[in-house]
Amino acid sequence: MSSEGYLLNAIQTPGPLLPVYRSISQGSETKSHIESDTRIESGLDYILDGLQLLRMIGKEEEAYYARDYKWDVGDERWNFRLTALHNLAQECEKGNWGKQAAVLLNYKYLLDTDIQYFENNEESIYSDIDDWYKEINYQPQSQQGLLTHNDNKFANWTRLVHFLGLVHKVSGREHTVYPDPTLIRHSIELAAEDRAIDIDGTPGLSIEQYLRWLRENLLYVETTADGAIPEGIARVLFELVRDDEIRVVEYGDAGAVSLGGVPPYDGIDNEANAMKLR
Repeated sequence: MSSEGYLLNAIQTPGPLLPVYRSISQGSETKSHIESDTRIESGLDYILDGLQLLRMIGKEEEAYYARDYKWDVGDERWNFRLTALHNLAQECEKGNWGKQAAVLLNYKYLLDTDIQYFENNEESIYSDIDDWYKEINYQPQSQQGLLTHNDNKFANWTRLVHFLGLVHKVSGREHTVYPDPTLIRHSIELAAEDRAIDIDGTPGLSIEQYLRWLRENLLYVETTADGAIPEGIARVLFELVRDDEIRVVEYGDAGAVSLGGVPPYDGIDNEANAMKLR
């Protein structure tokens, strides 16, 4: 896979990804057709490369074609984001990492180490991520050798995950590790649709099922060493409970899974191990 491009190099400005994808899905097949349709010229090669590395489009000879969305949640922007994340999740097979796994592995590292705030050129963080890559035997290669982070790659990564709804921009280079609540809400609905159990007459699923579904379909998320949901995800689940969109409940005999850093709250059972939609 060393000849394949690398997302952290390819996508520098993610904003045009959706307009270019939309143009291709509506029948634009060549670069000149896409330029004419979207009026995007600057950086178009990078966007096309990025869409291919995200597995959103393919190319046969000189003709581009769009791949279908994985899900339809009634919102084109979320259809695109969710499908891109799904495709990236397919790169994250423990012990057999795909080349583009960096996008979700970087995010997992921030969640696992409870880094809630970072700057998009923070060398101390991305150098620690490179060290962690060695530990888990994820070693992405180019034709020039091992790929490691630098300021540009980490800034490109930050812009991409901001576009995908995984981090929140505070100002300038400053970001918080706070996934968009709409993303998490969609993920719970899709996971329940896929693997629903009946909890008091309402669709739901165990937290263990949900995390497994997330890893297979959207985000590489595991429980912490003490069996809790990482705080970056738990804070959003708390927000959804507070907004009366979900309940976090005790169901069956499975062990409790705590929400890291979340205070006691009505709608979150003390021995919670499942979630149900409201």
